This record gives sequence, structure tokens and C-alpha cells, in this order.
Amino acid sequence: MTKSSEWQNAKDSLRIGTKVRATVKQHWPFGILVAIPGCAFTGLVKIHDFKDEGRMTAEEYPAVGAVVLGHRDQGHQIWLGMRPSQLQG
Repeated sequence: MTKSSEWQNAKDSLRIGTKVRATVKQHWPFGILVAIPGCAFTGLVKIHDFKDEGRMTAEEYPAVGAVVLGHRDQGHQIWLGMRPSQLQG
């Protein structure tokens, strides 16, 4: 399977609005990069998509519930959000 077809399969299975459970791989000033079970591509939670209010605490970093907000074809990243308002529905 080519990287391009793997990416298309990931986008098809992780459609916008899909709820996932992810594990934090790296922290960056702009957000966190996460591993999504069964997905070969990196998920990204931007800093402004952590919470509706307040800051992220260390206890929340190991595993996060998130919802797919979009896909970034360049770099093959899955954009995630984890604010309670994004997870509703």
C-alpha cells in the first residue's frame, strides 16, 4: 500500500466528527502530537483546542479523548480537538 493510499484510508476512517482515544507522543509550544490507535499518521491538537476554559494539566496528557476536526494533507496530519464543546454530539 502506498503512503498516498494509506493517507486516503486514514481520512476515510477518521472522518470529521469521529471521536477517538489518543496517546500523547510529543508536546510542542503550539500543541501536542498524538498517536491514534490503528492509524499510521500523527494527530495534532492545537493549543487553542485543548479546553473551552482553563489550561491543560499534566494529568490530562497521557491519553486524551478527542474529535477529528480536519485533515492536513501536507504532512499527513489529523487535526483534533478536545474541548468539551467539540466532544459533544
